[in-house]
Amino acid sequence: MRTKLLFKTAVFFAPFILFTAFQQLHLIPSQIFAVLYFFLSVSYCCINNSKITNKILKECQNAFQKGSCVLLATIMLLISFPIGGYLSVPLVVPHSKEKADAVVVLASGSTLAGDPCYATYQRILHGAELVKNNQTKHLYISTGYNEISQFKEYYAVASLTKLLGIPQNKITIFKSEEIKTTQTEASYIRKQLSAKSIDKILLTTSNAHIYRSCLTFKKAGFKEVYPAPSHDKRTTIYADDNLSMFRASMHEWIGLAWYWLCGHI
Repeated sequence: MRTKLLFKTAVFFAPFILFTAFQQLHLIPSQIFAVLYFFLSVSYCCINNSKITNKILKECQNAFQKGSCVLLATIMLLISFPIGGYLSVPLVVPHSKEKADAVVVLASGSTLAGDPCYATYQRILHGAELVKNNQTKHLYISTGYNEISQFKEYYAVASLTKLLGIPQNKITIFKSEEIKTTQTEASYIRKQLSAKSIDKILLTTSNAHIYRSCLTFKKAGFKEVYPAPSHDKRTTIYADDNLSMFRASMHEWIGLAWYWLCGHI
């Protein structure tokens, strides 16, 4: 009886797990999960209508349907209210006023068309302002790699830097197959900047991501990592997209737990 209850509970929460998990896997696009989710749902309904249907399958289907309905209602709440913003606030750290030899900006991907995404614009423009305000001397921008889009983010960022109004000799864009996660990113950038005797950096990324990023870069070996987030707590709460903000906050809280378990922070 207890096993049956646990199984039904797991089926009920399956839609929530799928919805939360697919955004955490960087190498597999969400479209694949959407298609898999659709075919699994259809297959499950077909099995339920076949002759091999039994009471357990029927109960599981009911649990799955209820879970899906609750998920849809939850999504409506997440879209309507800044829940993700409030969850992200504890992870936002104050912007440092310290000066450093370099600012490292963590780019945030590109669109399928190859344009910088909105968060990438925000982060890079903020990093450029730090250079223009003489808080740092050089702008380093880190771009990621995956098997699907490969170096699309690098080319999107390269086109954007031409519009910053900063001499190109003050801008360096990192491009490497090693940069796939925040941890590999920190490790790669540490190797590159240590060769230039740079131990103190300003680190720019978005709201909730700044806390885990600073911890990760410190663990990678930088002497000082000064937070320079492109958002503050107020702009974090009132984000343009509440649902995306919720996914970002969940990504960071899960990422913090995972990085702690793995010894990355």
